[in-house]
Amino acid sequence: MKFKKSARQTTLIVDNLSPFTPDIVSCLSKLGASYIQRSFSSLTNVSINSNEDNNNSKYNYKYYGHNPGVNDYINNNSNGLGDGAVYDKRNNNDGRDINDANNNINNINYTSNTSNNLSCDKVILTGRRMNSREINIVNSRIIKQCFENNIPLLGICYGAEILALTLGGTIRKMAMPVNDTISLKVSKSSPLISADMKTLLVYESHKYCVAKLPEGFESLASSIDCEHEIFSHKEKKLFGTQFHPEKSGVDGLNLLSKFLSV
Repeated sequence: MKFKKSARQTTLIVDNLSPFTPDIVSCLSKLGASYIQRSFSSLTNVSINSNEDNNNSKYNYKYYGHNPGVNDYINNNSNGLGDGAVYDKRNNNDGRDINDANNNINNINYTSNTSNNLSCDKVILTGRRMNSREINIVNSRIIKQCFENNIPLLGICYGAEILALTLGGTIRKMAMPVNDTISLKVSKSSPLISADMKTLLVYESHKYCVAKLPEGFESLASSIDCEHEIFSHKEKKLFGTQFHPEKSGVDGLNLLSKFLSV
């Protein structure tokens, strides 16, 4: 599936079976946005134009994707860990055997023989409630498509983690899960937030967080638990929020409103 610009500004909501997808829809409706909601399973035939041989491109697809060593795996036995699909074994303390070479993210195939067109101007990747290799594959394809075509993308919770992983970052398992409204410290202005705001009150529900940002990204806000609560690419219109703006009241709605204006 190739994404192309439409005459009317339309946002694609990629539903990764998140319990909060209806909240995203509600927020976009409040903001008067035009949107398309599609399950990840209906987007499995995404076709990516890699442009690997384009020497004029600073970001060549041959460098795309998290390229883990022996310590990084997809855990297919997470039993509902949600955002913890891919993590660093050095931070694993739950006793699971994740040393399965077949689970290595390098084995994911990002190609497809089927190509369909879908018109949209922006993409939102939702969180998710359980681990799924197929969700990882579909979301990574969409991220690459948005990167290539400079389509604004917002990854929420798991969406932020797979955004970081797809483009070369890492995530880690947190010492304790977070499931609460917390305070963020804003460190840098961006199209989504202003540093003048200083703090944001947001809702989080996750056990993993982004540990290292990919090349070309910068951190915009942090919390006591996570260094990269909001991050964005310095040139591309790619954004990630570790928290759920759709569950974060006025502050979250304002962030979504600004994303729609990007």
